[in-house]
Amino acid sequence: MKWQIPAKTFLLGEYVALTEGPSLVITTSLCFELTFSSKPGLQGIHPDSPAGRWWADQAVPDIGLQWHDPYQGRGGMGASSAQFIGIYLACLHAQKKSPNRQAMLEAYFQYAWFGQGLRPSGYDVLAQSMSGCVYINRQQGRCQSYDWPFHDLAFVLLHTGKKLATHHHLQTMTLSKPLDELAAIAESAATAFESADSHRLVDMVNAYHQQLTDLSLIAEHSREYISLFKKQVDVLAAKGCGAMGADVLLLLVQKDKLGSIINYINNCSTASCEVLATSENLWPRALCSD
Repeated sequence: MKWQIPAKTFLLGEYVALTEGPSLVITTSLCFELTFSSKPGLQGIHPDSPAGRWWADQAVPDIGLQWHDPYQGRGGMGASSAQFIGIYLACLHAQKKSPNRQAMLEAYFQYAWFGQGLRPSGYDVLAQSMSGCVYINRQQGRCQSYDWPFHDLAFVLLHTGKKLATHHHLQTMTLSKPLDELAAIAESAATAFESADSHRLVDMVNAYHQQLTDLSLIAEHSREYISLFKKQVDVLAAKGCGAMGADVLLLLVQKDKLGSIINYINNCSTASCEVLATSENLWPRALCSD
């Protein structure tokens, strides 16, 4: 038995998610994997992680599980939430119970947050149990998957080589300024998916990056890389993704120029970024029911 859990990246809505507002999260392969093992216990998952603590409280002592991370510990791709999803699904499988997305989210909150700093949004857990580009707005009780509808537009996800632990970031930060403008941009981007309006999506990604910059919520190295990549005529929009935009960058590019942009990134001596995924790697199937 094997569980494959996609990676996740915030297209738009990091920080807004902490207020349970609108966000768009991309799910992609390569996938994290959890498989049964002949050796009892957890292999490759720290016992103090949310997944490890959940496992310790379940009545499945004779089961062995092996974790595989294709990103080899690089931050920003949703490894911790993927571990929790995988362990949750494996435990319920062993107990012959059916998984439920809302119950899984509530369990995640119980094991991922102990009252210090800001509570994780749980949007990664929701998105990684779904497929495609996932719109989430918990204020409105909405959670919906979209395919990539933009025939003239592609995305590229890059890793900066840096790593910022999101849970540590949340423990030390406060949301001292209103995020209404960020929420409005994310909501407008969701409308772009509904209407397949690539021009609107490009505008919203650029606007979101500018707002993150104005709020000092973008790491300096990411700002420098974004400035460099946006000098390329075929790069239409760029932003940092997740906590301080430190780990992963998103580029929107002309679809017919995707190959040449990837070639440029792979050979760029100024920014040693690694291509993680493109719009061709969208994850196609949900892992559990609502």
